[in-house]
Amino acid sequence: MSIGVKSKLESEILLKVSRMKPVIKPTVPHRHAGYHELIFLSKGAGFHTIGDEKFDVTPNTGYYLGLSEVHCWDFSKIPDGYVILFKEEVLAQYPNAINSLFQLTKTFEIVDSEEQIFTLLEAFQREYKRGSSLDVLAAHLNLLILSTLNLPFSAPKLDSTVIDQLALFKRLINEHYAHLKNVQEYADRMKISVRKLNTICKTTLHTNAREVIKERILIEAKNSLTHTSNQVTEIAYSLNFSDSSNFVKFFKQQTNLTPLEYRSKIKV
Repeated sequence: MSIGVKSKLESEILLKVSRMKPVIKPTVPHRHAGYHELIFLSKGAGFHTIGDEKFDVTPNTGYYLGLSEVHCWDFSKIPDGYVILFKEEVLAQYPNAINSLFQLTKTFEIVDSEEQIFTLLEAFQREYKRGSSLDVLAAHLNLLILSTLNLPFSAPKLDSTVIDQLALFKRLINEHYAHLKNVQEYADRMKISVRKLNTICKTTLHTNAREVIKERILIEAKNSLTHTSNQVTEIAYSLNFSDSSNFVKFFKQQTNLTPLEYRSKIKV
């Protein structure tokens, strides 16, 4: 069994703005097919699981889901809010906006006494339903992202050049984590030195590039252990480990648990 992929955007559609569905039926863990998702909840209660992390759902909470995030909902109260689905192409005129998304945490408080964010969202959806041009909608999305980044504690403030380089590194890892595990290979593709790449990671993420790569592999391993019934050997093969023993060794070094111990623990 593999993790399901949901595609709420048809191949020719770049953007969708909608209200959160007023239902409390739990969703099955799934990942998104080629698009980003921003969620802004004004009402609701329950849980939102992203990867192997479980977050309480509370009013005035936002979530950012990247291209490869696995998530599911389990609401106990009917939610309300807005969901923005978009492909990177829609922000072609705003490269800083798409790169700045990598600064956002998975979840953030919408501390907004004047309800500025929800006012922007209401106007954004109105333009979307009106059938406004992609240029107009892209401008709304750019403004929304910038406003979200300015929320307290939603993201650290970083130099734009560093953000761009971190964004590129993250994209490359998402594309190649199963096959490229060496820092030098990523540095070569970015046309910078390993030392420079490590400096970028330490400045933004307070760790080195090797640990960032390992973290991405670990996330995918946890996703498979949590949301599929695949055998450890199958997961090791999908992540391009030479054999299952090397995968078990890697996983235990990162978590102090074997893959099977981890799977048993999360199902308790």
